[in-house]
Amino acid sequence: MKYFPQLSLKQLFNDRTIATFLLVLFCILFVPIEQSGISTVKVVVMALCPLIFILKKPYISKALLLGMGYWLVVYFLSLFKGEIRFSTLGFLAMYLIMFITYYDFIIKGTFTLNYFQNILRSLIIVYGIVLILQQCCLLIGIRNMPIINLQNQFFLSITKLPSLTLEPSHSARILTVAMLGYLRCEEISISRKLTMGEIFDSKHRWVIILFFWTMLTMGSGTAFVGIAILSLYFITRHTAIYVVPLLVGCFIIGQSMELQQMKRVETLAKVSMTGNTQKMQEKEGSGAIRIIPILNLFTKTDLTKNETWIGRQSMEKDKTWWSKTERSIIDQYGLIAFLISMLLVYSCMIHRFFSIETLLFLFFMNFSINNIYYTWGCFMIMTAISWFQKQNEQDNLIIEEKTRND
Repeated sequence: MKYFPQLSLKQLFNDRTIATFLLVLFCILFVPIEQSGISTVKVVVMALCPLIFILKKPYISKALLLGMGYWLVVYFLSLFKGEIRFSTLGFLAMYLIMFITYYDFIIKGTFTLNYFQNILRSLIIVYGIVLILQQCCLLIGIRNMPIINLQNQFFLSITKLPSLTLEPSHSARILTVAMLGYLRCEEISISRKLTMGEIFDSKHRWVIILFFWTMLTMGSGTAFVGIAILSLYFITRHTAIYVVPLLVGCFIIGQSMELQQMKRVETLAKVSMTGNTQKMQEKEGSGAIRIIPILNLFTKTDLTKNETWIGRQSMEKDKTWWSKTERSIIDQYGLIAFLISMLLVYSCMIHRFFSIETLLFLFFMNFSINNIYYTWGCFMIMTAISWFQKQNEQDNLIIEEKTRND
């Protein structure tokens, strides 16, 4: 008599399982095993992606063509400048082939809309539960509990915890994009946007509660930026009358509680409005590092200079790059590579340029493709949503399958 179901390798390593594993792997970082942002686990999985890509009957997709095109341009520009480094080019190639493999699974219809929404729901809930467990541990004096991603990190306090990533700001980025993805899935499913009241219905209640608890208590200024950007989803001519006062009220409460992270966001926002990059660097260096290069892209790009098109000296060779107020996001590889990267992003990852997704790409990913795990986790969520939106417009969307044979 058989008490346990028999699982074949085909069932265990089907398309859906692999695609789900890739998505979750790049949306979390389990410190006890992975140790740092350059994770051995992620590197090994990315190294296996070319084999997976070949075995799973690959497509000649937009992601493949644009991803390869982008990498080749970056490679030849680096070769021309004598700056061939595996730390950038090698890892970039690995991230790109991983993304191309994942993109192939998406366009094959591996995820249904409901299945993907359930992944995002589970991700948000687990982030919240892990954070609450971490908070409980710190309240009773435990700083080392590896099973819940707590390993005596130097920054730990009851108001600063990482949940399921390396640090709170990483969690804030992943959670913001995951929540937007969750809302987009529901929007596609019911053929309209959710209202502010509907997000607290029984179907969504725990997802929303745990999302806000995590974002508000993890101790990240990035989380407040994420909430502010997500609030734009609900603002229309009809809802502005109560959504805007609600946001203002949250801001006032945050100020009255003297939350350090909110003060940092407020300081940076005020200084950014002046356009004075030197002052931004002095007042809030950490946030300025992310914002100044984007501001300079739009305000100080000189199309008559060769270095604008092919890039300048690499950041690795310039040890003081972080303190320079004239730096731009196109400094390293130039405008040509930047434009190709934008084609990749807006062909495969983001459906519409004028969207909340673009704001998240701008503020959370610095409007660029880089070698950071959470950036690619966010891209992977956005890619699936973009594909669902396109399929929905073409009336080809699969919302749910009763049976599935992989």
